[in-house]
Amino acid sequence: MKTKTWLGSALGALVLGAACLPAAWADFELSDGQSRRILLKDDGTWRYVEALPSSGAASEPAKQQPQAELLLERRMDVAGGCRFELALVNTLTYEIRSLVPDFAVYRANGVAYSVQTAGFGPVRPGDKGRRAVQFGGIACADVAKLQVQGGDRCDMGDLQKFSDVTGECLARLRVRPSELLLFEKGP
Repeated sequence: MKTKTWLGSALGALVLGAACLPAAWADFELSDGQSRRILLKDDGTWRYVEALPSSGAASEPAKQQPQAELLLERRMDVAGGCRFELALVNTLTYEIRSLVPDFAVYRANGVAYSVQTAGFGPVRPGDKGRRAVQFGGIACADVAKLQVQGGDRCDMGDLQKFSDVTGECLARLRVRPSELLLFEKGP
């Protein structure tokens, strides 16, 4: 009988403690992929936390972080299409183990004609990696713009293929303007 009473009391205390546990897990903050602070409330709601004026100045240098450079070195007509030769110059202090962006060619009317993927890596600090991307079915004269996109599963610095951040890989990449055609970063 005493064991049954003791077990009942222990079970009651456990249930009471579990009922009080969510109150101990009150509101907490976290950051999203764009460094905005979010307050998660224990009632299941959330809101953005306004940044203090002094924190805006602290986040400014993050926008000016070092960037590797992507250059469009050459474009040439090939049988049945257009070929672009690119160079990735690693001006960062760490190795770019893997960066696989998409390259889209656009016609003068703004319509994307085709998208190709090209991988760079490994590229050590101070080194240059070269790749070529070829688009079939379109002449170089018909290409008005080459746009760099995606690349969200890079492996460089603190980013790796399992990092769940959008745009951070391309944020560490500066696309140098080209005299050959409009060459830019896209969404």
